[in-house]
Amino acid sequence: MKFRPLFLSMLMLSTPALAADNLTIGVDQRQSLGVTLYNQDLALVRETRELPAMQSGQKVIIEDVSKQLQPETLRIKNAGAILEQNFNARLLSQHALLEHYINKELELARINPATGAETISKATLLSVNGNQALVSRNNRVESIPLNSHWRFIFPSRPAALLTKPNLSFRSQGTGSARDARISYLTGGLNWTMNYVLTLSQDGDNANLSGMASLTNNSGTGYPNASIQLMAGNVNTAPPQPRYKAQREMAVVALGAAADSVAPPAQMEAFHLYQLPGKVNLEDGQQKQITLLSSDDVSLKRTYQHEFYVAANQDAQRYRIKPNLRLSFNNTNEEGLGQPMPAGNIRVFRPDSQEQLQFVGGARINHTAEKDPVKITLGQAFDVTVQRHQSQFQKTYNGFLVGQAIRITNSRNKPATVVLRANFPYEWQLEHSSLPM
Repeated sequence: MKFRPLFLSMLMLSTPALAADNLTIGVDQRQSLGVTLYNQDLALVRETRELPAMQSGQKVIIEDVSKQLQPETLRIKNAGAILEQNFNARLLSQHALLEHYINKELELARINPATGAETISKATLLSVNGNQALVSRNNRVESIPLNSHWRFIFPSRPAALLTKPNLSFRSQGTGSARDARISYLTGGLNWTMNYVLTLSQDGDNANLSGMASLTNNSGTGYPNASIQLMAGNVNTAPPQPRYKAQREMAVVALGAAADSVAPPAQMEAFHLYQLPGKVNLEDGQQKQITLLSSDDVSLKRTYQHEFYVAANQDAQRYRIKPNLRLSFNNTNEEGLGQPMPAGNIRVFRPDSQEQLQFVGGARINHTAEKDPVKITLGQAFDVTVQRHQSQFQKTYNGFLVGQAIRITNSRNKPATVVLRANFPYEWQLEHSSLPM
């Protein structure tokens, strides 16, 4: 018996190494969270997430981000050199599922209204338009109304449709675990200032409380967050592509502003307030936090009337109720003495039964330290200003106009009335019955 040698030729195929699995980073890996809120439905979110060592090109998914995130402002630092970054916001919905399954097979279920029996059949979805879908079934094309006795049964949920938005990025990798720094601008977050001024029984002093109202409609919550409030109207960059460089500069400026923590600190033309401790700001929540207060504010009460002196004859007689104005100074002596953000202020005063009554409200502007705060409550009841033109004469270079003014006060206290006259031309006072 002869044995023939057997020669085997083996071809070694080199296969590339499989790409590393996607790395998902949730809120459990969040190390810190900070949010700066602005007065214009805008916020800057800053957080750190713990990342393990990553391979080059590995996809990293960051969960629990705002639905209203502005992708062009996203910055990811300390996670290796970023190759690409994405905001993934294609969320799961009936319409998104229908769009995904066009030209694909699914199941149709229909309930018979008379018997309640349900029948299920296979069909191919052709198109979706408004509340109607076209399907191919049994070699026929049928129109199926949405939200009726018919319902679609989808074989599976597409991986591209998310229940919540997320971020993803790829980098050149890292050799060790790191705390990645993530920041972005988002809509859906806002804050406003509201003040309550409670007068004493005599109305000469008051208690002032200023509360910041924080509103979160961004689609995600911000637990255990360090919250800062920026007072002032910050210009935001236009969305057009030609302003991309300006947008990036604005993001850098906002990031620098939010990194300051001294409360309240001046930041360019604005003021930054740091809320004490950590704050839980849930999605859909409105939270109020006391920002400033004073128990002994001295008030000044005046009645204001402003009128126009026309350069023509005016036979009309005017009977006016002047506006009641309360004012106080934003100083240390009043228990204040720090920048007061603009906001609405509401005034309450106890009646003879010691029950608080609402007596008026107004809006105050941003008020710097030592500046006065002026609140116009409404027209006075017991003070009246009566006015008419008492003289009119044309002179060689102008007009001589006289005004007769009578002020009556029915209150049981003296009233300080401030009159302001506006003129169409330069003017000088010829004479007055009272010293000026």
